[in-house]
This record gives sequence, structure tokens and C-alpha cells, in this order.
Amino acid sequence: MTEVTGRKPRVSITMPVLNGEKYINEAIESILAQTYQDFELIVVDDGSTDRTPELIQRFASRMRLKCVRHPERQGIAKSVNDGIRNSSGELIAFLDHDDAWLPNFLQTQVDYLDRHPDVAMVHSDFQTTDAQGDVLQPSVAASRKREARPSGHVFRQLFMDSFIVGNSVLIRKECIDRLGGFDENIRFGDYLLWLRIARHYKVDYVNKVLTQYRQHAVQNTQAVPDADPDRASVGIQAIKKILESYPEVREELGERIIGKRFATLYFDLAYLWISAGVFRNARVCLKKAIRHWPTNLTYYIFFAGTFLPKSVLASARSALRQVTSRVGREAANAL
Repeated sequence: MTEVTGRKPRVSITMPVLNGEKYINEAIESILAQTYQDFELIVVDDGSTDRTPELIQRFASRMRLKCVRHPERQGIAKSVNDGIRNSSGELIAFLDHDDAWLPNFLQTQVDYLDRHPDVAMVHSDFQTTDAQGDVLQPSVAASRKREARPSGHVFRQLFMDSFIVGNSVLIRKECIDRLGGFDENIRFGDYLLWLRIARHYKVDYVNKVLTQYRQHAVQNTQAVPDADPDRASVGIQAIKKILESYPEVREELGERIIGKRFATLYFDLAYLWISAGVFRNARVCLKKAIRHWPTNLTYYIFFAGTFLPKSVLASARSALRQVTSRVGREAANAL
């Protein structure tokens, strides 16, 4: 175990939670099991009505723990920002209450930033688990045949493909002090923050599985709350805000490349609506995808498919997932 020195911890971990009694013990235990121990945990309880506050307090004697309580729900972005505002470390990490870290996560990422002082943010490969914690994909990068993630000045690649998972990230706090935290007008502000950091700093990738991302039915990231695709997709919102903040990106990338990025994001949302059986909303998204990438025949095939019986589409879901993955790779390789 790494010895803790100094009054202030080196790493501050932000954990937003809403009614997390089912998984939060496992998440915090994975923090306590880290081989690197110079950290504090800031848990931001976003108005939980279950046993979450009681479970959090059980860890108070075992670690440096700060608890921030929202009397009413304020959202993930505000919760994360409140965690950052209450942090005292020079490095910032994020862990959702239903995910977990492998024991060498912090040590690996802290060591990497120490060896690379010109790098502002580092992330890693991860694995997925089911609701019970059983591993589904031992390595997401290997499963998607994307082991070679880019490092360095990755803004262009990240613009075209959101390949960073938040629970694998370690960031120098000075970046957030300069650029600000999560945009609280977006339900999930992580992708936008990664893009803003990548615009100004080096972002590197460690090709090791260091974290676990849990997939379960009630997680917020699975939700599609709005029929309007421009409000439902945080990716679309993030890209629009980047183009507003950095108008020179349009000239750097060109309208054709930007159009393909928007098309893939609309297509991703269409696929979610198809999976939910809401074909009318899927067609709205597919029309927008076609408008941005009119030569992509896959979009026309999917559009026609939305007029088929639900049972036919359900039997073809495996093939649809493969096509979705291929379309995303085509757009990411457009650069």
C-alpha cells in the first residue's frame, strides 16, 4: 500500500449518487481496495430517498470522506461539480456509485501522470459487468477491436468518436480550474468536458483494463427522455456547444466530416428508439442522419425497416448491432 503523506490528499474522487443502496457498498469498497491510498472521497447524494445516506456514513471511519447532500434532486452534472468544488486534491477522478475500480487503477494512472508531466488527462480500457457484477466483456477495447486508442493531441479523433469512459479518467485539477467543470445544462457533461480538455491539452490512453462499468436496466445513461433528438442526445448537444465555443473547428475539420459526426449521433439515437420499439421517433432521427450523410445506404435500410413488424426487427437485433458498430467505425475513420 502506498503511504499517505501530507495533510491534503493527492487525489480527490467524486461520486454522485441517487438512491444507490444496491451498489454503493461495492463501489466504495473498490476504492478502499486501491493499492494507492493518498485520496479522499467526496460523495454527493442527490436527494436519495433510500438507505444511501446511512450506507455512506458507515465508511466515515475507514477513509477520508466528505458528504454533500442535496435536499432535492439537482442532476448528475451539478452533483459532479459540487464534488469537484469540495475537493482538495491536485488530481481528480470520477466513480459512479454503480461502477467499480480494479485495485491498481489509481496507482497506474497517478504513476502515468507523474511520468508524463505534459499530459493533462489519462484514461484506460475497461470491462463491462452485468447487474450482478459478472464480467460480460473482459476488455471493451478488445471486444470492439479498438485496442490502439490514440494518445496526445486527440481532439480530432475524440470529436468523431466518444471513446473515453468516465470512471477510467484521472485529470489534473488545474485543467478544470481553467476550463470549468461539467456543463450543467447537459444531463451528462462528461463528453463535452473531455472535448474541451482535449482541445487545450494532451490526453493519453493506458492500454490496461483498470475499471468496471456495470450495465443494468435502471442506469441513467440508458434513458432516452425526449422525443426531440437534439435534446435527447448529449453527444449532439456536446458537439453543438464545441462548434459554438470553437468556431474554427468548422474550418479545421470541414462540413463533410462534421456532418458525418452528427449523422452517426442521430443514428445511435435511432437505434435506441428501434430497440425500444418506438419507430416513429426512430424515423425522426434517421431523417436527420440521412440529411447529414445522404450517401450512407445503411440509414435508408434502417428507415425502411422501421415499417416492418416489431417481431421481425426483434429477431434481427444482433445483425443491427453489428451494422451500428460498422457505421460508427466508418465515421471515426473519416478523418
